[in-house]
Amino acid sequence: MSTRFTAFAGASALLLTELLPGQAFAQNPNNQTQLIEEVVVTARKREERIIDVPAAVTAFGEAQIEQLNIQSVDELASFTPGLIVAESSVSSGGQISLRGIGTGSTNYLADQAVAINVDGMQVGSFNVRKSAQIDLAQIEVLRGPQSLFFGKNSPGGVLSFITADPTDQKEFSVSTEYETESGDVFYQALASGPISENVRGRLVGRFTDMNGYFNIRTVPSNGDPLVIPAHVKSYPSGEEMFLRGTIIADPTDKLDIRAKLTYSKSKIEGGSATGSQRFDCPLGDPQLQPNFPCKADRDIYKGGAPESIMTMIPGSRNLNGLGFRDNEQLLATLEGNYSLTDNLLLTSVTGLFDFSEFNSHNATPGPRLGIMVPYLPFEQKQWTQEFRISSDWTSSVNFMAGVFFEGKDTVAAQDAVIALFGPPFAIGTEEAVEDQSAFSSFGQIRWEVSDNFELSGGLRYTTEDKSLKFYRNGADVTANLTADSVSFSNVSGEITGSYHPTADSLLFASYKEGFKSGGFDGGFSSGAIANPGYDNHYDEELVKGFEAGYKTNINSRLALSVTAYSYDYTDLQVGTYDPETITFKVRNAAKATIKGIESDVNWITPIDGISIQGSLAFNEAQFDKFLTGCYVGQSIANGCNLTPSPVNGVFQEQDLSGTTMQGAPEVVATASVQYITNLNNGYGIDAFLGASYSDDYTTNLRRSPQDVQDSFVKVNSTIKLTSPDEKWDLALVLRNLTDKITLNATGGSNTGGGTGTNNASLGDRSGWVSYGREIFLKFNYKFN
Repeated sequence: MSTRFTAFAGASALLLTELLPGQAFAQNPNNQTQLIEEVVVTARKREERIIDVPAAVTAFGEAQIEQLNIQSVDELASFTPGLIVAESSVSSGGQISLRGIGTGSTNYLADQAVAINVDGMQVGSFNVRKSAQIDLAQIEVLRGPQSLFFGKNSPGGVLSFITADPTDQKEFSVSTEYETESGDVFYQALASGPISENVRGRLVGRFTDMNGYFNIRTVPSNGDPLVIPAHVKSYPSGEEMFLRGTIIADPTDKLDIRAKLTYSKSKIEGGSATGSQRFDCPLGDPQLQPNFPCKADRDIYKGGAPESIMTMIPGSRNLNGLGFRDNEQLLATLEGNYSLTDNLLLTSVTGLFDFSEFNSHNATPGPRLGIMVPYLPFEQKQWTQEFRISSDWTSSVNFMAGVFFEGKDTVAAQDAVIALFGPPFAIGTEEAVEDQSAFSSFGQIRWEVSDNFELSGGLRYTTEDKSLKFYRNGADVTANLTADSVSFSNVSGEITGSYHPTADSLLFASYKEGFKSGGFDGGFSSGAIANPGYDNHYDEELVKGFEAGYKTNINSRLALSVTAYSYDYTDLQVGTYDPETITFKVRNAAKATIKGIESDVNWITPIDGISIQGSLAFNEAQFDKFLTGCYVGQSIANGCNLTPSPVNGVFQEQDLSGTTMQGAPEVVATASVQYITNLNNGYGIDAFLGASYSDDYTTNLRRSPQDVQDSFVKVNSTIKLTSPDEKWDLALVLRNLTDKITLNATGGSNTGGGTGTNNASLGDRSGWVSYGREIFLKFNYKFN
């Protein structure tokens, strides 16, 4: 255990020692004591106070979501320490990691290690992040393996989005929003309330006119036919439409039904790789490019392409060279709860996710065309069904049991034109078609050993089957695969002890196991699939370990929590892009370990109207045993000294055992203060100021010395004015005030060379960056 880890543990213990004694708190002018809002979560598939849940859970309530203006997974990452989200150049939807655990972005056929759950449905594709998550009632961030309660196992954690339900009274509102840095404009309308005696409804619609946060730049062509100005000046520009309808019915005293249907459609100028920019050039000037600034900021140097290159690939719809991204998605959930008896509840949750996209992008980080991907269609259909039965007896023993089914079909294709050296040529169209089915059964028993001690334990059995067909230039080449079908099965368990010293405090300890099935890598093979013996399948991922924690509320004015954890991962699934062969690969890291401590505090201060929140987390995430490919330009002396090629003897791999995992900052922290008051004229003021800190972290699996994001601080603020009758409010939301642009994920640029030799030269690096400063003006009006 490192010195920093020991010091952090000591600091957490000291914090608890200082804050645990009883406090005297002031009251507000109306002699009404301000209290911490009691948060109810569903982390264990039943409603519980967050302080009663024996797990590391962070919850954002409706008011906090509105205050921080969280409307997407990407925006959630700005306020969740250790959660990192990045874009991808393939149809996987991007990549996500929590505590350093993530699957990567290279494989659109894989489930993410950090799962997304929307209204009870475990969505198997991270493409769900491409639709705004608006009108939310609550967000729950569950850290660590989730082996029992959320569909298939989620070895890295779960992000649970719970959308708002219909209100008991009629409610009509409209709102508009303007972001000054990009010029984006948002319009939203909402209607909610009773439809009949036993039926309530809610309908929300939103339209977004995007004018582009990043500037698209170019340079003089000087006669170069591959330096062509882009057809737009900013990115992302386009339109998005969002619509969600909700119906809740209570046809009998024993039955309630909740149905939700979400539809979204977006048309964006610029494909998914448009946001990638060159940020590090070892030679000073960009390689294989005309001269332009080599740095990460709001200026992206990217160009178009001749129409003749677009037409080299059958099916291409892109004629502008920069690309576009058009997608539609449908998400539907149907939940029914039936009381078999007064103490026995049967629940059914049915889910449907249908996503289709046509993506086309210029994958070159620079104004001169190098790699064009004009053909990247993607379709995925997923349905899930869960049945569970749970008891609420007055006896000391209760249970929950259930079954889960999933079916998923994915069809994706890709082709690329290479113009780096000599005349442009197309690699060849590759198409993957995967059928996937999964079944699991699960159960948990809770035993109240005494009035303040509970012991719970459960198991989930999972079986999963996948089959793949592969086509190249329209011909079936599935026979070239070493395997075209795979099956996996697993039993994962969890046991937890919970002790309540008082009604508002909890001590807990857990042992957890987790599992994520293996599968096929559908990433671009750059023509390798044309040869027999192509191996693109990988093994399942396993995790086991412990966590323990303490939570307490003192006088309902001070809430504290501390959680310590240690987990071992076997065959951790990781993905990477190889710029030398222009291929995407998923492989298993033999062993990895994460351990750390996380603490949170929420304090209603003695000063009327002022509350303080903070969090501090230490995380050690490292590969215990892992051999992987070398980064471009890595010499023998710098560690590329393993696995010589049988063809030319050049080394191909490096040993990353003992190194920190990608996207795993060692220390993250947040601190914020909120002030709520009413003015003499009845207007309400809600002001918020917060800061988040992240230690440095590695941004690419292969760990080039260039692939590092230095430590940083980001500052956010909100001030909202509410009318005396609460019919309207006006808010100013300031995000990332210091305009700190950070790297979320990085990769190569098809430059550099000599990898695995003594004459290696580093290439330029490119990457996706976060948004800098954003300023939102929001106005909301209620008609009722």
